[in-house]
Parts: sequence; structure tokens; C-alpha cells
Amino acid sequence: MTQRLSRGAHSAAEEGTCLMEQVALAADESFSDRPRCTPTALSALAQQVNDRVSDAGRDRLLELVPALTTSASDDPVDAWELVAVCARAALAIRPDDRLATRLLARAGRAQRRWSRLGLDGAPGRIAGLRALPHLTAAFHRMAVLAGPAGSAERDDRLIALLADAVGVRPEEQEFAAA
Repeated sequence: MTQRLSRGAHSAAEEGTCLMEQVALAADESFSDRPRCTPTALSALAQQVNDRVSDAGRDRLLELVPALTTSASDDPVDAWELVAVCARAALAIRPDDRLATRLLARAGRAQRRWSRLGLDGAPGRIAGLRALPHLTAAFHRMAVLAGPAGSAERDDRLIALLADAVGVRPEEQEFAAA
């Protein structure tokens, strides 16, 4: 496993790796930034965080690799929960943010609807894809509110967001000092 992460996708591990490529390697999967062991929505969120944190903060993401290798679920409720996680993080920074409030409400409605259907497997994976545009909007809103690009404050907030998304509590994180 590499000790340094970089932005973007790579054609081979020798060229460098992003967070999700490290997850694929750790899970003994083919080299890819979309490992099968991680749900599509969670993988998309992890890629966004990887590409938005500073070079100094990115290596702190390595601590989340084990959680990302064991998080596979095709339940669309989980994809919508990621929208809610991002919206709640934005609201923690700016409680009156209208976009985050709307996205959180939308995520709640979708979670209730999909939980009644109980989809998993390929149908759940396909249904979960419907959350991706909302996840992108919620993440980008949170990232804008998180602080200036390259700042330690923004890095801390984005890394905490991903840790929350994978269910790693702060006391479980053993991030190296940046």
C-alpha cells in the first residue's frame, strides 16, 4: 500500500494512487477507482473528498481504507443517507442554508420510500444511482461552506464528513499529524 495519495484516477499503481484505488488494492481487486467492495455512491463521495482536500491533508484519508473496503451495500437507502450526511454537515456550518435544508428533506423522503421497497442487489444498486446528482449537490454545498481550498479547516471538515459517511467515529480515527 502506498504512503502517499494523489488527486484523480491513475492507469497503474506505479503512477500513484487515489483513495479509492488504494481501497481496490487493499481489497485484492483489480486496480480501479471504482472497487466493487464499495457502493457506487460512497465511492463517488470518497473520490470527491480525495480530490478536494489539500495534498497535505490527503494522506489522512488512508486511515479510512479499511472501512471503505468493508462497506458494500446495494441498499438505495444507504445512498440517500450519504446525501443526508453531506446536507447535515453543511447545516452544521450554516444552519439556515436553504439548499442544504432542501437536500436533507429530499433525502429523508427518498429514504422512507426506498426503505418500504427493501431493494438490494442489482435493483438496489440501480435505484441508488438516482441519489448521485443529489449527493453531488449536497457535497459541493458542504465543500463550499467548509472553508477556503487548501485550508486545514476545510481538510478537517471534508475528512470528518467522509469518516461520518463510513461510520468511523472521531475517537476511532488515528490520523497522522498533517
